[in-house]
Amino acid sequence: MRKLLISFFALSFLAMPSAQAETPVIRIVDKAHTNFDGTFRNNELAVTLLPNGKLGKLIYGQTSTRRTFVIDAALIDEIQNMADGYSFSGKEDPAGAQTARTWLSRLRSVVAYNDVVALPYGNPDEKLAKSLAPSELKFYSLYAQTQLQEALKRPVSAQNGWGAGAARVGNEIIYNYTQSRRMLTGLSTIIESDEIFQARARLAIVLNPLLTRDDRAYFSYNLTTAVEKLSNRLKVIPGRYQITSQTAKLPITLVNNFDTASVVSVSLIPMNSRMQVENINNITIAAKSRQQILVPVDVIAPGSTLVLAQLMNSKGQLVGQVSKLNLTATIIDSRVAWFTTGAAVLLFLGAVTQSVRRVRRSRK
Repeated sequence: MRKLLISFFALSFLAMPSAQAETPVIRIVDKAHTNFDGTFRNNELAVTLLPNGKLGKLIYGQTSTRRTFVIDAALIDEIQNMADGYSFSGKEDPAGAQTARTWLSRLRSVVAYNDVVALPYGNPDEKLAKSLAPSELKFYSLYAQTQLQEALKRPVSAQNGWGAGAARVGNEIIYNYTQSRRMLTGLSTIIESDEIFQARARLAIVLNPLLTRDDRAYFSYNLTTAVEKLSNRLKVIPGRYQITSQTAKLPITLVNNFDTASVVSVSLIPMNSRMQVENINNITIAAKSRQQILVPVDVIAPGSTLVLAQLMNSKGQLVGQVSKLNLTATIIDSRVAWFTTGAAVLLFLGAVTQSVRRVRRSRK
């Protein structure tokens, strides 16, 4: 009897994957349609959501059999933005907005009693994303799960391995992706901002296997430009400074154009030994503000010095954009000053003596 029970459980266990494999999988994915600022690049999405469209066919007219829905939350976010009202080419499209609302309502109804798996946000090539930054792939999955649960108003799972297809991504796009990712993850260590959080998640769309070569180049440029603008909102303002004394207080300006305050340190690295500048630690910059701080500077020798200024987080890691401070010191050594002054006095006395002699001669 015991052997019979063991055999039964063993057969049941082996049968489970087979039963799961027979469950139809509906993949709701597409390439991105919106720019970083939320504007629509084209109006293709509205067409695909119609009952006879690519995405419409996935949920309209489906049978009631059990299925597993594998969904890209980035696509659902775009559809929600469309449903809230949108414009394309400067004109509002109420028909497209209604199509999006109807599609979302139908999706929530269809998935209500089915399993739902959230793909990593943006549907990136999981193998490629993992090789570039494993921690980011985890972030994309967690972010996607949160977004999709909010959109569908129900729990969903987030499991890697459901992605399909390989993305052909060139070295230039990988470089831009990596630089932008490092920039945003760095900024997230010195300021809490939903904008940075969302931008970090959207970077994954350039790794989507469904993008064409032209699409990938377009979104890579669009996101790289947007990340640069975002990082410029929290930085040291570049400038030129004239120093006329051996020690000085350099007034540099920090800017924070985000909606939350930030605590930062400032790294100041002179590119030569003419001047010595020390880092400044633990400065609080209020939201939407500029703050000026005084940095001590010791001049070793006159001349020009380029100082690279960059923000640092609490761990001493450099964050954000590098700003250039051009310093020029026009200082004369005290000994040289005394010698020059003495020579000037002697010349003046000599000139007075010559004038007196000329006056005396003219009287004779």
